[in-house]
Amino acid sequence: MKKKEQIIGWLLCTTVFIIYAVCSSHTISFWDSAEFISSNYKLQVTHPPGSPLYMLICNVIMGVFPHISIAFLSNILSSFFGAVTVMIIYFITIIITKSLVSETKIHTPVLLPIISGIISGFTLAFIHSFWISSTETEVYTLSFLLLVLTWYIGLLWLKTENKRRELQLFLLIGLLLGLSTCVHLINLSIVIPLSILLVKKRHSLTFKNILVGLGSGVFIFLFIYGFVIQGFLRVALKLDIFLVNELRLKINIGLIILYSFLLSLLAFLLWITIQKRKPKLLLFSGFLLFFYIGISPYGTSMIRANAKTPLSNNPINSLELLKYITAEQFGISNTPLVKGYSFNAPLDKNRPFSNQTPKLYYSTKEKKYITVDDGIYIKENYPREFITFFPRMYSRKEADISGYNTWTTIKGTPIEYPINGTLQQINKPTFTENLSFFYNYQVNWLYLRYLFWNFIGKQNDNKGTGTILNGNWISGFAFIDAPRVGENSIIPDYYKNDLSKDTYYFLPLLFALTGLFFLRKSPVNFFTSLLFFFTFGLGITLYVNPTPTSILIRERDYIFVGSFIPLCIWIGLSTIQLYTWLSIVSKTKIIVVISSLIIFFSVPFQLFIKGWDDHNRSNDTFARDFAKGYLDSCPPNTILITNGDNMTFPLWYLQEVENYRSDVRVINFDQLTLNWYIEKLKTTVNTSKKLTISILKELYHKGPQQLLPLQQETDKPVDLDILFNFLSEPSTKKEWNGKATHYIPANIFSVSIDTLTIPKPYNTDKLNLKLVDTIQWNFHKNFYAVNDIVLLNIIKENINNRPIAFAINGNQNHYLGLQSQTIQRGMVELLAPIKRSKPGLNPKIVDTSIELPHFKGFEDSKVFIDYENRAYAQQILRRNYYFQAQALLEEDKKLEALQILDKSIKTFPNQTVPFKQFAFAMGKLYFRANDLEKGKITCLTAMQNLREELLWLISFNPPNPIINVRYANRLKSMYLQMIDQYSRFQPDKAHQLKEEFTSIEISFQKWHKLNWPY
Repeated sequence: MKKKEQIIGWLLCTTVFIIYAVCSSHTISFWDSAEFISSNYKLQVTHPPGSPLYMLICNVIMGVFPHISIAFLSNILSSFFGAVTVMIIYFITIIITKSLVSETKIHTPVLLPIISGIISGFTLAFIHSFWISSTETEVYTLSFLLLVLTWYIGLLWLKTENKRRELQLFLLIGLLLGLSTCVHLINLSIVIPLSILLVKKRHSLTFKNILVGLGSGVFIFLFIYGFVIQGFLRVALKLDIFLVNELRLKINIGLIILYSFLLSLLAFLLWITIQKRKPKLLLFSGFLLFFYIGISPYGTSMIRANAKTPLSNNPINSLELLKYITAEQFGISNTPLVKGYSFNAPLDKNRPFSNQTPKLYYSTKEKKYITVDDGIYIKENYPREFITFFPRMYSRKEADISGYNTWTTIKGTPIEYPINGTLQQINKPTFTENLSFFYNYQVNWLYLRYLFWNFIGKQNDNKGTGTILNGNWISGFAFIDAPRVGENSIIPDYYKNDLSKDTYYFLPLLFALTGLFFLRKSPVNFFTSLLFFFTFGLGITLYVNPTPTSILIRERDYIFVGSFIPLCIWIGLSTIQLYTWLSIVSKTKIIVVISSLIIFFSVPFQLFIKGWDDHNRSNDTFARDFAKGYLDSCPPNTILITNGDNMTFPLWYLQEVENYRSDVRVINFDQLTLNWYIEKLKTTVNTSKKLTISILKELYHKGPQQLLPLQQETDKPVDLDILFNFLSEPSTKKEWNGKATHYIPANIFSVSIDTLTIPKPYNTDKLNLKLVDTIQWNFHKNFYAVNDIVLLNIIKENINNRPIAFAINGNQNHYLGLQSQTIQRGMVELLAPIKRSKPGLNPKIVDTSIELPHFKGFEDSKVFIDYENRAYAQQILRRNYYFQAQALLEEDKKLEALQILDKSIKTFPNQTVPFKQFAFAMGKLYFRANDLEKGKITCLTAMQNLREELLWLISFNPPNPIINVRYANRLKSMYLQMIDQYSRFQPDKAHQLKEEFTSIEISFQKWHKLNWPY
């Protein structure tokens, strides 16, 4: 029987792998996929906290199959890890099923455990979040594989009575935990549910023992993460500082000595405990030894970082490795958990800033660690009155503060506190309001919504920000869905017919609860799986303490997949429960078939059939095409300024893997706060020559926390040469918050231009431009960040030698206020020392000789289009087409302008990329070009889309009322503006639309009053 189980397990694995491989994209997708492919291909170090084991495995596989497309191979490697994970879940379900049958003395057919395992495996394979992860290059499927493999080994360890075998399995768990750490740190959390197995192995499962086990699991997690990993690195750093600075030994010698000593000590302890027969000390020392062996791949990260590869992050020594593993650049260590300050806490009236640990840096010039900041008066200090227990609303970012006020109503407790000498009232959020935000956003929207996506149904794949339009869970039952997302009859067709709309009628969740109900008969497996579910669900939510801006970037369902895994096992177990219930009616073998088929067709088959269309990514090439469009828009040797993952990683992939346009130096503006990234810009990368950067290291080595305040001393423009000379002088510092610091003396800047040498990849005569010898612009900020200052320096030093361009990506902060000094060239805007040669011309300059790139895949409404693809087409590409057509009209090239407009409408039709602001603007261009019919259709369609969404919103009282009311206000404002603008072309129709809106306005005001809490 065991051989049959194994054969079926591998057949299951093969089947799932083939399905995943067919669904996988043949090239890159958005987010981290492109970065991982680029990094794995050349053994480069990815973003913190890193995944060196994943990098090594992928690099080896790429070497074994050199003739397969690197991107496709990387994607199907995720498919392989996912398929193996499915197989392990199959084996886990069989073990648990047999244990249940044995404990409950239920008489079941021998094939039923196998059937339960198959159903569990297929269910995991086809839940949305796991299926997506298995068809793109990401660390998650390898992470899940190691996670469930550790659970599987834990079950084998619990079952074995052979002491030697028990020791081997326990040491293997230690090794797997170490290896898991080298893929994703969150895997360490598995020690919490595994603590139940530990309790069961030694004691009976009483309520007291379960609580003790839970406490022990949390302690072991904190011990491993805080002491075994971070504590080890902190000791290694102190030892390294002493050996390097005092004894003048080479860098990293402290880490090498400590790691070697620790392995030797633990190996010696292991040998001694075996000889002395000390079983507890044997397990402890053996576990630590194998764990430390397991995390050894991080040594590869240090080696490759020191190799100075183009994209590698910077864990080059003990100090940087500690920052890397703790993800210091993301500020994770500053997240409060139990106690913290509210988001609106003012600075302390007596001591607004406090000291913190001095910042160190290893100087390659001096060959020792040096202090770059003494830590004095660097940390903001807040009054104790604003400390709150269980702080969920703590971030001081403007976007997060706005988010707190939208996800819950904040009235607060009034506290009077002096600010700048004036007594002011500040409403500190109450504990109840923190709990409200915790439930509304962190639990309900972030976690439960993702859980229900996978086991009840989802409205669509659009990024959900709290409105009724996008990303909600739905069931398929109107009486449940209508109070949450509105009546189906009022929902616009575009949303109603979305291919990513999948409804499961609660069946997966109901069968999961059925399986859990049956599992109660095996307390050890019941509590282990339940704790697994909570640890990787609510546990992660509590620990991460996510802010509102986290979903403004992307959906985060992938981090909770660990919590969904137990439900897949419970669904498999429901087969046994259903069989036992049906057996009351009849004992025939047909009951096995009936119970199995009911659950198979209700859950995994339903998930597969409904999910196929929105998980098949085999023809999706948009991310690569999008990145290629940026690079193709750049003149030779351009410095391209961009920001955001999706506007950077795909470009890196093209340059690093496909060796395409590697002459372009892509600079991620967000990363210009990192000193190692700035240093890397000073080196040649591929065929891109090094950049000239003259800024003092002192101005950026302190990291992203360093801010330069504006202390305006002149209203006149300050030349960048003078500014950086000013910043290089220690005597120009001012006292600020008790500490001498550099500051910015003006908010108007200028840069001198050598009009003879500056690259000019444009025709000034054709564009009605003339060159100027100075670029002058206003760039006002109260505080200038490190990346602002560094980019100003890059512009100053390189503008006369290389083209500098800004990626058109919907953001503006990477322009530094220079938008008016640019020429649109395809998908980028080229910085140029120009002004219009004739008065009255449009200040928006577009080089119409540069063709816009062609994009495919949007024409067929029956083919699923990923959310990011649609969003970028709607917000970025349509904008580019609009300005191109507008410029052609201004050049009296009406026919060419109409061709551009027609191409945009054909490439991005309303059926797949709904018409909104930029489509309406293109409709106005049709009118200007005298194509009245197309102008009318385009404008009215865009207005109709907004009107339908508005009517949908006000048709009922929605959840998250603040968010939906704010969105409705924006829709109403845009709609009325469109009517006003449309009146210039068709005044009668515009008047009719305005009259029709009168009744809508009455309903809107009633709805607004009912739903707005402030």
